[in-house]
Amino acid sequence: MEKNNIVKDLIIMFVTENYKGYLKENNLTSINEKEIPNVVHKLYIDKKDKLKVWLKQCLKKIQGDDFMGDLAYQNLLISIFEDDKFNCKRLELELIEYQKNTR
Repeated sequence: MEKNNIVKDLIIMFVTENYKGYLKENNLTSINEKEIPNVVHKLYIDKKDKLKVWLKQCLKKIQGDDFMGDLAYQNLLISIFEDDKFNCKRLELELIEYQKNTR
């Protein structure tokens, strides 16, 4: 994980791991590309509160004593989550690519 992309990489990791769980729960090997936007919504939008908690825990663990603090973290969240439409599209593309690479 590149230091500049830690947050992005962690969000992609969160969605990818939840995607794997979704496949397992639904006894699937992959998701039709037409369905990926709906799945991203379930894995990102519907789980955003869990993502925020998980992201903070990961950052605290990675950064240790250098953790940015709660106020800076809250500002970071505002910046990250201000454009859910863009974020969902990006995650859709990530999952499509992930599926292609895991077949």
